[in-house]
Amino acid sequence: MALTRIHHVGMVTGDLDVARNLFCNGFGLSVDEHRTPWPEDGAGGSGSVTSVEFPIGEMYYKVSRPNDSGSSEAQFLNETNGRGGIHYISIASDDVQADVAALLGRGLRLKSDWDGSGPVFLDPATTQGLEIEIRPDDHYYVHPFYRGKGLVTGMAHVGLAARDAGEVREFWGGIFGLAEDKSMERGLVRDAERAPRPAGDPVHLVEFPLGGSVVEVSIPTTDDSGTARLVAQRATLGAVYHHTCPHAPDVHTFTEEALAAGIQQIGTIPPREERSRVVAWFHPRTCLGMLVEVWNRPPGDYHYHRGTAP
Repeated sequence: MALTRIHHVGMVTGDLDVARNLFCNGFGLSVDEHRTPWPEDGAGGSGSVTSVEFPIGEMYYKVSRPNDSGSSEAQFLNETNGRGGIHYISIASDDVQADVAALLGRGLRLKSDWDGSGPVFLDPATTQGLEIEIRPDDHYYVHPFYRGKGLVTGMAHVGLAARDAGEVREFWGGIFGLAEDKSMERGLVRDAERAPRPAGDPVHLVEFPLGGSVVEVSIPTTDDSGTARLVAQRATLGAVYHHTCPHAPDVHTFTEEALAAGIQQIGTIPPREERSRVVAWFHPRTCLGMLVEVWNRPPGDYHYHRGTAP
């Protein structure tokens, strides 16, 4: 397999101005006006969606607004009652033909016809219900002019919620060929020294590094938590997108900027002098329907000693 990194996170919203406030004023990011000029007239593009990119490290948030009711983005917006949120992730490959062939050989299917060389979506019925795109790696590099204020330096992880750890390992390890970072498995035993999750949300966490980021999967360990309810409602095939986690060297400054932009925080963070590792959470209702976690945690062992897929 030659899957290289998470290329981008695809999101859907009904209002791009709200997206710009979140990512530019709240996160300190910038619109990549070179690739996606801002739609000044507000009328939308000529296609079924208007999309804007907000670079974050080696990837970007791609936020799309539907322009008609026939697009998959419009359907997703309708399914989420207008909230929007994470629609899909795109994974880059340096040999897309070989990688797609390998995935198909392991039981996955394509969502639609494919030209054999460009981006292609996998059939969610075979990917635990997740929308996943595989695309040729274009070695995306954003010009420094569009890197924003520097509040965040990259995407620490993209978070999923799933019903079963065995299914998760078979999918991301066995089918996608990613090596789990076992040093970062946690949650089976409560650890007071770890940065806390949102209140009342006990989960078993497993991580699969991919490029400079991570696919982090939360498996509920009780039946009554928020994550457990999400899995019961929306992970009927095994998994659902849960959150994204930007890496912020200074979580306190990030939080100050986010609150000033009207982003709603969940809980609080300790004073600067009390803890060196800090995690902040922000509510989906002010983050385009997406739960947001922000942290300054260093990467796990796999990022230092790259392993091999099982």
